[in-house]
Amino acid sequence: MHIVTGMLIAGLLGKGKKANLLSFLRHGPVRVSHTLPGRVRFSVPALKDESSKGAFLAEKLSTVDGVKSVDVSPLTGSVLIQYRENVVQPELLYAAIVRLMGLEKELEKVPQPKVVKELRSFLDSLNRVVYDRTGGLLNFTSALLILLAGFGIRKIASEGNKAMPAGFTLLWWGVHHLLGGGDGAGEE
Repeated sequence: MHIVTGMLIAGLLGKGKKANLLSFLRHGPVRVSHTLPGRVRFSVPALKDESSKGAFLAEKLSTVDGVKSVDVSPLTGSVLIQYRENVVQPELLYAAIVRLMGLEKELEKVPQPKVVKELRSFLDSLNRVVYDRTGGLLNFTSALLILLAGFGIRKIASEGNKAMPAGFTLLWWGVHHLLGGGDGAGEE
C-alpha cells in the first residue's frame, strides 16, 4: 500500500513537473498500454470478464476531477481514460485504479525474472526425478548438500588447519541446509 500512497503523493506534488513515471509501469497488475497527451490506456487483467468490476471502476474514475471519459472493456481488461492534462496526472489515475481494484498487495510482490522461474522449475523437476529414483531417500538438493559436506570433511581431513575456512564453510553450509536451515532440503 505504501507504493500506491507514494505514487499518489508524487502525482499530487509533481503537478508542475513533466516527470513521466508511466514508462516504468509496463508490468504488474495494472500496466500502461499506451499514452498520448490527455489520453492513457491501462491493461488490467483482473477486469477480464468482470463487467461489474468494470462498471464500478468506470463509475468511480468518472468522478475524478479532470477526467473527461472512462471506457472500460471487460472483454480485454482495458481501461481507456481521457483527461485534462492541466488538472490530473496519469500517474494519479494509475494509483486510483490500483486502489479501487484492491491490487496493492499484487503491486508489492517482488517480480521473479523468467530465468529464475525456469531454473526453479528445472531444479524442482530434477529434485523429483532423484527423489523417485532413490525411493524417497534423497532429492537432488539433499544429494548436492551431502556432497558439499563430504568435500568439506575431506578437505579438513587432508589439509588440517590449512583447510580453514573453506573446509569448515562447506561442511557448515551442507549440514546447515540438510538440517532445514536452507531452501527446500528438509521438505517432502
